[in-house]
Amino acid sequence: MLGLIARSIIHRPVRNGALVLAFAFIAASLFSGHYLLAGASDSVKSEIAKLGADLIVVPANYTADSEAVLLRGEPSTFFFDDSVVPRIRNVSGVEQVEPQIFIASLTASCCSLPVQLIAIDPAQDFTIAPWLEQKREKPLGPDEIIVGSKIVAGAGTNLTFFGHSFRVVGKLDPTGTGLDTSIFLRTDDAYKMANDSKVSAVKPLVLPQGVASAVLVRVNDAAEATNVSYRIVDQVPGTRVLTSSALVSTVSDQLAGITRILDLSALVATLVSLPLIALISLMVANERRREIGVLRALGATRSMIFRLILGESVIIAAIGGIIGIGSSWIILVLFQSYISVMTRIPLSIPAVSSLVSISVLTFVVTVAVGGLAALYPAVRSALMEPYEAIRSGEL
Repeated sequence: MLGLIARSIIHRPVRNGALVLAFAFIAASLFSGHYLLAGASDSVKSEIAKLGADLIVVPANYTADSEAVLLRGEPSTFFFDDSVVPRIRNVSGVEQVEPQIFIASLTASCCSLPVQLIAIDPAQDFTIAPWLEQKREKPLGPDEIIVGSKIVAGAGTNLTFFGHSFRVVGKLDPTGTGLDTSIFLRTDDAYKMANDSKVSAVKPLVLPQGVASAVLVRVNDAAEATNVSYRIVDQVPGTRVLTSSALVSTVSDQLAGITRILDLSALVATLVSLPLIALISLMVANERRREIGVLRALGATRSMIFRLILGESVIIAAIGGIIGIGSSWIILVLFQSYISVMTRIPLSIPAVSSLVSISVLTFVVTVAVGGLAALYPAVRSALMEPYEAIRSGEL
């Protein structure tokens, strides 16, 4: 049966090639939208995991700025009084806190555009310290920095910000988020840099004492993170708490338009293709009427004829689905950085589990469309009488 189906498909290369392309477009549209959504969501979750935080507390008035820093690495400088740090630490359910200061740099030798500087306190840090331990590196010392994966600077390189020179001692692994274009330094060095900038920088850095831009929070019980976030907002006025689910929701909202367009394209292509594929299948059945009659006369059952016609459409749809999924995956991987920049959304290759589920779902839908379109012609062909099929050239 498979050999007969294969020969039939190969015998009509132009017509079947057009069908393969139609199915490939349906599969590519479905796959691309959900790939982007999964890649963006995984990027956000990866960033939160690398930060080691369950919650991120930011000033209520600067939520958009803080999301831009975390998600896209857009340089921004904003503060609130670090007196909130002990108050957050005293909230029930909080295990550990880490204040960070966000500073938008001037253009540096590593980059053609400003980058985000993130000042951390080594005594309270749980973001960089685990990474240093994993890489068997010594703790971050005076005038030492760790850079994101997209910063063009290797270990031992000197970079200057606001007239203050730093030495790169490490580079973070890629995350597909704002961390990739960020630079971590010690809080003490940030204040030294601000002091040096008064005489050595084109534009001095104003960095008030006793400030923080964000407070990373670890909770005692991850299942209670949402309740802890409510308590923080209630007990520490002027703050807002960002969670991984909230950031994923933000990214999903930003991607919603693109996803809807791609899903709509797939829907339109499906609605257009269904009658077209059904008509082509019917035409093929007409052309093969005598062949089907001969097969019936030689002992082929109605069930075999049904499987023959339906199987051709399903296999063509499967080939198109594989081509559509494979080609769109290659394009998305090759242009991942460009897509991320254009959409202003963090993007990474989805986890294997997500990639497999998206691919399988897309493939199943594409094959189902092919089977549905060929269902009527397959039934009509199976019901033909052998004598009438051989004698007549029409259904």
